[in-house]
Amino acid sequence: MKLKLLQVFFLFFFITVFSQENKPTKKWLRIGLIYGYSSQNTVLKQDSDYAYENNIFKISSHFNLSEKGNHVWELLVEPSYYRSKHKLINYWFISHTVSNGDELRAKFMPLKTMNEYVLNLGVNYKYYINPKLSVYALGNVGPMYIDTETERLKKGFAFSDIFALGTNYKINKMSFDLKCMIRHVSNANLQKPNFGYNAVGFEIGTYYEFN
Repeated sequence: MKLKLLQVFFLFFFITVFSQENKPTKKWLRIGLIYGYSSQNTVLKQDSDYAYENNIFKISSHFNLSEKGNHVWELLVEPSYYRSKHKLINYWFISHTVSNGDELRAKFMPLKTMNEYVLNLGVNYKYYINPKLSVYALGNVGPMYIDTETERLKKGFAFSDIFALGTNYKINKMSFDLKCMIRHVSNANLQKPNFGYNAVGFEIGTYYEFN
């Protein structure tokens, strides 16, 4: 259901953007490098069952979709790598009725490092306060591969969903970016288990501006 809602959300935005009368030439606006950090419980105490945190590395490209006055819509393409850590905390998350419960706890409760490879595609709405300073909201969703199984998510294919609020400041051909973000990872019930992960964090970045 969550995935379907996100798909409807993005479809609505694309229809809104492309239905405008004046459609500017779609062009590559900027490319940049992003570093971020997010975690399951550092900022907001979300779930005491597990610990989950990420160091985030991205190549971020923005393409023009629509521009009207100070309002700009952008297509966002972000190949991303997450170096993540996970640990099961709640001993009873794995029920005592499970025949191999002790074996599963021994497997999942130690701290482990995971690799996540993601291609996020999304829409970025930007409002320019002045020619140099802007604020924005973005939403993206994309396929990913995670190389480690945990009690919450099966190893393999999944989806990464992000919502973020941020600001960008431009100086000549460079711009500097700061945003707060919320992320959810799950596999749309394609495999079990699919409890998923949640994380809240920040990202900082620098871009080369083409215009």
